[in-house]
Amino acid sequence: MTFPATLRLATAASALALAAATVQADPLVIYSPQGGDRAVWIAEQAAAAGHEIEILNAGGGELFDRLLAERANPQADVVFGLVDASMATLKAEGLFQAYVPAWADGLPEVYKGADGMVHKFWQTPIVIAYNADALAAEDAPKAWEDLTDPAYKGRYVIGSVAWQTTRAYLAGILARFLDENGDVTQEGWDFMADFYANGIVVNDGDAKTAAFQSGEAVIDLNWFGGAFRQADSLGYAVTLVDTTGGTPFIAEGIAIMDGTDQLDDAKAFVDWFGSAAFMSAYAAQFGQAPVHPDAIAASPTEVQEKALLVQPQDIDWDAIAPKLDGWLQKIELEIR
Repeated sequence: MTFPATLRLATAASALALAAATVQADPLVIYSPQGGDRAVWIAEQAAAAGHEIEILNAGGGELFDRLLAERANPQADVVFGLVDASMATLKAEGLFQAYVPAWADGLPEVYKGADGMVHKFWQTPIVIAYNADALAAEDAPKAWEDLTDPAYKGRYVIGSVAWQTTRAYLAGILARFLDENGDVTQEGWDFMADFYANGIVVNDGDAKTAAFQSGEAVIDLNWFGGAFRQADSLGYAVTLVDTTGGTPFIAEGIAIMDGTDQLDDAKAFVDWFGSAAFMSAYAAQFGQAPVHPDAIAASPTEVQEKALLVQPQDIDWDAIAPKLDGWLQKIELEIR
């Protein structure tokens, strides 16, 4: 099969593939936004464990669109690394098949689908963090709902709805205001209007950075690593808030494509990929926090400490994913 130039191929070294305990007739084709050194490292580790794979890498949005376009003639055997809403939508479109991997036992319920099609393996909390040099702990917000307090007016930044981080925390906020049909209540939209009115709304990263450089903003709504990176860049001490009701997590999932002609090999790869042994090795290599308690326990101490700093919000992404674009459009047209 042929692939466009935008998809970059990462394959295991042939020597490792020859040394593998088992050899497949054809490599598993895997679509993932994980690229560069990470993709090469994953493929090398997979080959050493007996899994011959080709990781075809592109941006998450491009892969999402490609998977939908290929639904009549799937080219991938396995997909991993797309975030919750994307995986939920692809599942709803019938692209995946059920498989409960060996490592599903002990996996927190928030990271596995009830239908057994998508299981999560890495976590990225979307946090409320604050400049501890400018804001005392007792004065910091304790929950996402606290942000509309007049005390925080002009003290936090709301980014573009095109940013994955912004989309995640907006979804997390609106998920707290759903009726029995899963629609946002008027109370929720009123809260969202107050949330925007109370914050500093920006369209680009430079404007966000400027708000913190000036000292105007002291509360950072950011992904976990981004909060620490910004604090290091601007030279302030950062503290994360373990919010009441939990914080939204972007969790990356793995699934087997419906229609793969290498089902047994795909199952074996998924079992290996999400295992505590490989997840903890990945954590040691790249500092990424896994979600399985066994993998966290086997990870370096620094990763363990970061993985337990905040508790995840329970979000039903299967229910939210089909509605999220409409909610964001309403925010753009009527609130922002």
